[in-house]
Amino acid sequence: VSMAFLTLVVDPHINLKTPENLIAIGAGLIYVLTGLSVALGLSAPRFGARFLNVEDADELREEGGKLRPAVLVMVLTGIFLFILALSGDTGLMSRSTGVVAALACLAGIAIGGWVSAKRYDELMRRLGMEVASITLQLGMLVIAGWAALAHLGYAGWITPLVLVSAFALLQLFVSFVV
Repeated sequence: VSMAFLTLVVDPHINLKTPENLIAIGAGLIYVLTGLSVALGLSAPRFGARFLNVEDADELREEGGKLRPAVLVMVLTGIFLFILALSGDTGLMSRSTGVVAALACLAGIAIGGWVSAKRYDELMRRLGMEVASITLQLGMLVIAGWAALAHLGYAGWITPLVLVSAFALLQLFVSFVV
C-alpha cells in the first residue's frame, strides 16, 4: 500500500527527494494505515479479533467506544502530516489552505483524544500517562540535540516538519513499547 501510494499519488506531485516530505509522508502513512486497520477490525469483530490480536470479538465490541475516537485521532494525525507535506512552496496546497486544513485536523485530534480519554479505564489512563511522559522526556532530548546542532550550524536539514514527524513516530513507537 505504501509503495503504491508513494508511486501513484505522492511522487507525481511532491518532491520526495527532500527528507522532510518523505519522512512526513511515511509517518502519515503509518498513522493512517494503523487507524484504518483498527477501523477494519472494529467493523468486522471476528476477523478483527484475529487481525488485531485481541482475545475475541466481544472484546472488540466492548472496547469500540474507546477505539473509535482513537481511530479518528490516528487517521487525522496521518492526514495532518500529509497536509504539512502537501502545503507550502513545494506542495499541491497553498499555505493558507494548508493552515486551515492542519488546524481542522488538530481540532479533530484534540476532540477525538478528549472523547477517547474520557472513556478510559484506570489501566488505559495509566498507560496513556506513561506513554506521554516517556514521549515528552525523549522528545526533549531530541529537541535539545537538534537545538545544539542547529545552533552550531550542523542541523540545517532537520526542519520543523522533520521534528513534528519524528515526534509522531516517537509517540507511536513508545505506545507500542509501553
